[in-house]
Amino acid sequence: MTPQDVITDLWHEALLAHDEYEFDIALSKLQSALQQNCDYLESVSADYLLSLPPAIRRRVSRLHETLVA
Repeated sequence: MTPQDVITDLWHEALLAHDEYEFDIALSKLQSALQQNCDYLESVSADYLLSLPPAIRRRVSRLHETLVA
């Protein structure tokens, strides 16, 4: 099961909750799954950027600075 599948299942679980208690539990699980997925994606993207040759990293850094400014 992919992280997206887990997130989709938890979203459905929250939508189909019968009461506020079930909704709160499902929402808590969903928030946790979203945070874990976000952390994973940040880690993967950082690893990818660090694997690039230095010249390309400098270009990416300059591009990022231009977009942020």
